[in-house]
Amino acid sequence: MYDNFFRRSGKLLPFLLLFSPLALAENYSPAQLTELARQWLQTQTSSSDKIEVTPLDSRLGLKNCSQELQWKRIGNGQTSTLQLSCESPRWQLYLSAKIAQTVLAVSSRQNISAGSVIAADMLEQAETEVRLSRGALVSDPASIVGARVKRSLSAGQAITQQDLCLVCKGDLVTIVSSHGTLEVQTRGIAQQDAILGQQVAVTNRQTQKTVFAEVVAVKKVAIKL
Repeated sequence: MYDNFFRRSGKLLPFLLLFSPLALAENYSPAQLTELARQWLQTQTSSSDKIEVTPLDSRLGLKNCSQELQWKRIGNGQTSTLQLSCESPRWQLYLSAKIAQTVLAVSSRQNISAGSVIAADMLEQAETEVRLSRGALVSDPASIVGARVKRSLSAGQAITQQDLCLVCKGDLVTIVSSHGTLEVQTRGIAQQDAILGQQVAVTNRQTQKTVFAEVVAVKKVAIKL
């Protein structure tokens, strides 16, 4: 009887092992866990953000887990800590990560000297890290064509509104006055440099009166009556 039982058990053993918790376990190398951490953190942030996870020490060896890996993010700043844990067998690790928020912005395709007027072929768009910018980034290349550069720009440098004057002192600008659906345009001379959205003093060429208007585009200001 016992011989029969052991013979049957011997046939069943591979089957039992196949469905045992040990057989379901997976071994993860430090490099695999580091990459899984990066992928998980990417799902928690914007798809355009750049994620850098400090690699786990290769001397850690393989980590075994028979269940789904559990993740937790500690801190929501540019530097975060990731807690990685497994329930069976029970263990946990901590990884550090840096998150760089990026946007598609306008940058200089070449070196541009101060005082130059921007042409379309001087510009390109590239992913730019927000925290490294020195001002309000420009998103639309067409919006700054014709603007004057206030300080020298290097090739590949992200361009901000603070690098430019869309309306420069002495420029002949278009003054748009609007009241409801009625719009009137006239010409004037800018009395100072200004960037997009700023108020600038402009002297009407016909009346010689100086008014304050908002910069809305290159060499264009608007007054709402």
